Amino acid sequence: MTHALPTWELRLAHAPELLCMATAVHGSERSADNRASLGWSIHFYKHEGELLLDGTLRDVSPGSVGVVPPAVSHEYRPRGRAEHLYGNFTLRSQAGETMPILALQDLGPDFTPLCERFEHGVHVFRSRPAQAEARLWDVLWELSERTTRKEQRQSRRHVALDRACRVIQARISEPLSLSDLATPAGVSPAHLTRLFRAELGLTATDYVRRCRLERALHLLTRSEVPIKEVACEVGIPDLHAFNKAVRRGYGLSPRELRARGSAPSALSLRTQPPVAVATSEAPVTQSA
Repeated sequence: MTHALPTWELRLAHAPELLCMATAVHGSERSADNRASLGWSIHFYKHEGELLLDGTLRDVSPGSVGVVPPAVSHEYRPRGRAEHLYGNFTLRSQAGETMPILALQDLGPDFTPLCERFEHGVHVFRSRPAQAEARLWDVLWELSERTTRKEQRQSRRHVALDRACRVIQARISEPLSLSDLATPAGVSPAHLTRLFRAELGLTATDYVRRCRLERALHLLTRSEVPIKEVACEVGIPDLHAFNKAVRRGYGLSPRELRARGSAPSALSLRTQPPVAVATSEAPVTQSA
């Protein structure tokens, strides 16, 4: 059973008070970051790993940001040597409106600019703590606004479609049939197909392809996972098919994307022609 990520409520009327702001580097063993903090904590994850959050294990993809409240235990388990930025803080605001922040967010292409803002705070924390606090405050507001936008999108989306999308994210490395999505969504395959077209403007197959390619982009540009492993991770284990899919989606080969560190700004999956369905790409079909 997949447990929904918790959403925390923070009062952000005033800048938070920073307790520390730094970079942590972990080896292949479990992180020393296994504690229930006295303050809030925020973490920018640049590498693949797992997060044990209050007893529930979560996958952490490169380009994710986690926020944990006081007294909630958390343990980051990187896969290999990993660096991440973190900060501990308390909230100065004791009254006023609370703002929601999702416990863990994959920021995708927005990770780098937000991470750079936070990293600047790390550099000035000792010499100009007020400036570092301003950077953190700005980041928290951005995370809160992203959470609010996501909640608004989901509230407008049919519950069955939302369930199907969660299945896709949880099983992105596996072959998926339309029945695999429709059954946990509680609707027929035909009805789910109509929902995808009506609310997302895509077929289920096109949506799965997009998720696979977006996930591949994150792994290629935000991690050192070998390209063949990335292909398996996103459900396109045939390396030739994976190379072709990535080039059709982004205009560059996986190796070129990794060297560049990002997708070309002029290209996006929205403007690219549909990626041809290869048999090894595990397309969504009517039956398993």
